[in-house]
Amino acid sequence: MCVAGFDGYFKRVNPAFEEVLGYSPEELLSRQFVEFVHPDDRESTNREVASLSGGQVTVDFENRYRTRSGDYRWLAWHAAPMVDEGLIYAVARDITQQKADRRQLREQAVELARSNADLEQFAHVASHDLRAPLRSIVTLAGFIEQDLGEAIPPKTQGHLAELRRRSLLMQALTDDLLVYSQAGREREDAAEVDTAALVRDIAFLLDPPDAYEIVADRSLPVIETVRGPLEQVLRNLIANAVKHRDRDDGEVRVSARDAGERWEFTVADDGPGIGDGDRAQVSSVLEGGQPDAGAEGWGMGLALVQRIVGRFDGRARLEAASERGASFRFEWPKRIMEEPGRDE
Repeated sequence: MCVAGFDGYFKRVNPAFEEVLGYSPEELLSRQFVEFVHPDDRESTNREVASLSGGQVTVDFENRYRTRSGDYRWLAWHAAPMVDEGLIYAVARDITQQKADRRQLREQAVELARSNADLEQFAHVASHDLRAPLRSIVTLAGFIEQDLGEAIPPKTQGHLAELRRRSLLMQALTDDLLVYSQAGREREDAAEVDTAALVRDIAFLLDPPDAYEIVADRSLPVIETVRGPLEQVLRNLIANAVKHRDRDDGEVRVSARDAGERWEFTVADDGPGIGDGDRAQVSSVLEGGQPDAGAEGWGMGLALVQRIVGRFDGRARLEAASERGASFRFEWPKRIMEEPGRDE
């Protein structure tokens, strides 16, 4: 705290000045205070003093003061003039550390943006490079079937079908990696989407065992939305149910209910359910936590679900445990005219 005059000299200073700047009170009072100010801040400091002399109050004016050791400290000033007395009553806060913290945050933000760009580029290249060999595997499996014709043993035919299916799932996983890295960065035009037909398309892609059903409930609506993100969410949840089944004659049912301004979709299966350990991990990921590399099958897919649903101001959750099965619910807007734009 201090009292200064319009003549440019301190009249009184408290002990904190000596503690922060290192000068004795006598040294501070013997020289014009602008002499202690950083050369780059002197012009703005003089303008602020002129404003005070005109009766204006100073709020959070910042400048740098030289210390006895030769370095500078940032001070933020609040000051009020007593024009009739020719005096200024002021309080200063040392904000040097705050300035350093802000600078570090800016630098970290720049570094994070660069790292994110590198990650997105890597994901794009990895996804692109993996697609070609995966397509080749599917094509070669077809060639083998054609070459062998009717001579192919049923067991081998089943192996080839499984090879194709797993290759398609692998391709879907690489696509998920790319979509996850770009979620919130690309736009898609809204269109009318029949969500029941969408579920049937996903079932065709996943190709579960003949006795295992992926059921599109009659409650599924036709909505005005962006197809790609909704398909990604449904496909990941349905694929998890298919992957973690414990028999080949179960089902996963996709339904929806009207929840006011949104639809609430449910993906429920009759599989073995989710153990307590995995349940904690699943709930954490759906709340925005980081996937655990050790929780096989519950990582990237659910992280993608959480990230996409969150873009549309919704939430995804795992329902309370039951004797068997798992049930995931997520919210989706009834009508989307434009997909959220790029992240800044």
